[in-house]
Amino acid sequence: MTDEIRRINKRDDLVALANELGVRPDWHEPDEQEVTAAVRGTSFDNCGNWGSAEVRRIGDLRRRGHRAGVTSMEIFITLYKDGEPVGEVNLATLFAFATGYEGR
Repeated sequence: MTDEIRRINKRDDLVALANELGVRPDWHEPDEQEVTAAVRGTSFDNCGNWGSAEVRRIGDLRRRGHRAGVTSMEIFITLYKDGEPVGEVNLATLFAFATGYEGR
């Protein structure tokens, strides 16, 4: 496993990951391909603070006594294949993809 999990910021990136995972186009029964998901965070927004790397960074700062300046983490989904994390997407961005946003 790599320390960096793929951040999905573009719809095309999500489509590519779906193809790699072998899930159906409608994502019906992804567990058949051993794909699972976990949700973390508390803020339904997509302006910046989300993802496992950000959680680790903030946690490291706090452990070293810094205030870190972040009061909430945006809601994000981590996708797993065979128990290993393979990608993350911000929930608000996922909704944006569903309504036509392509990402940047």
